[in-house]
Amino acid sequence: MSWSNSSDTQTRADLLTYLVVSQLIRRRLTGKWLTAQHVVQCTHLWMCANGGIDLLQRVALGSCAQGVAMHVMQVSKVRFDAKALADAFVDHAHLDYQSRVVVEVHYACTVHIMSGSSSSNRRAKRDRQ
Repeated sequence: MSWSNSSDTQTRADLLTYLVVSQLIRRRLTGKWLTAQHVVQCTHLWMCANGGIDLLQRVALGSCAQGVAMHVMQVSKVRFDAKALADAFVDHAHLDYQSRVVVEVHYACTVHIMSGSSSSNRRAKRDRQ
């Protein structure tokens, strides 16, 4: 599966950003990560506000959201405190893309997706040979 379409990449980065910020909020509030059921609910909420996305892509993004959240927490200079995370949302379904938290997370998500696209494309080329 090729994920090279730039609007598709942007959509996936937006959904992954939403899921990662949701993971960070859950972790800050409870000390635990989102359950699989919560990830599915967050994905459906995001899709109601932003439109659909392929099932396999949703599953792949939901599966990696916790790992990306852990990575961002380890390497970011941004503090993911309760106020910063609360300011990440305009409302329950929309992120504030001017928030420092969202900017940082979105960048990490875009890099994650683009690096996955590159390795997927290399695998596809290798498989065709």
